[in-house]
Amino acid sequence: MTIKPARVLDITGGFNFRELGGYPTVNGAAVAWHRLLRTAHLSDLTANDWRGLQAYGVGQIIDLRSRVERRQFPDMPQPGVTIHVIPVFDNDETESSTAAAQTHREFSVNPNGGYRHMLYVYRRLIINPGAQRAYRQVFETLLTTPKNVATIFHCSAGKDRTGIGAVFILSALGVPRKQIFADYLLTNSASTQHIEARVKDAKNQYRTVAFQQSIRDLASVNIDYLQQALMLVDYQYGGMQAYLQEVLGMTPQRQQTLRQLYLTRRCD
Repeated sequence: MTIKPARVLDITGGFNFRELGGYPTVNGAAVAWHRLLRTAHLSDLTANDWRGLQAYGVGQIIDLRSRVERRQFPDMPQPGVTIHVIPVFDNDETESSTAAAQTHREFSVNPNGGYRHMLYVYRRLIINPGAQRAYRQVFETLLTTPKNVATIFHCSAGKDRTGIGAVFILSALGVPRKQIFADYLLTNSASTQHIEARVKDAKNQYRTVAFQQSIRDLASVNIDYLQQALMLVDYQYGGMQAYLQEVLGMTPQRQQTLRQLYLTRRCD
């Protein structure tokens, strides 16, 4: 299997599998291809998928999931691929938390339950000390990765913990916020089958229309979610640069190193 560079990669056993390569920066460079891949869980990847990814240059995985998620859908060890386990939360607060009976009851009567829950999660992604520590570790890992190695970073659906990770990485690389928003929203079209399957499953279980809407809101991304996070970054921490430097330890020198590792000359 040969995987060609593209925004959404053709992976048989995966979904929401995406390249960050090619995004332009404010300084006229671009994110290098074959370096940074974001995705959902990897447990359904086929042997052929893995052969293609290793040929693509993948030599490292950053797993942002909780212990329970890793046990349920493990990343299977692959020859020559290093796995770094860096959980953002102790538990998956994005989707799997819908297993709580109280939350289920709320979703059954309140069509905005899932939406409101996700706003809460995105606040936690910014202010929770464990999440902050995890994203610092992500940067530490990327800063010590050789230029010839592609890194996959992922969570369960590749949209929230992974999405915020992509926001931080692209911001540190100098990608404009408008482009970062576009990358974030691409999850919905790259996950259409997954989203519809989750809603259909809820419908087949005779869940209420309100519950189905909450499931859709949990399984999708929404610009409101990201704006909630960035509003905290801007108004509580003084902006993205202040957050990167003071909270995530990405000093100007470290950002420069990151750019040397992950940017290339732009070819229009």
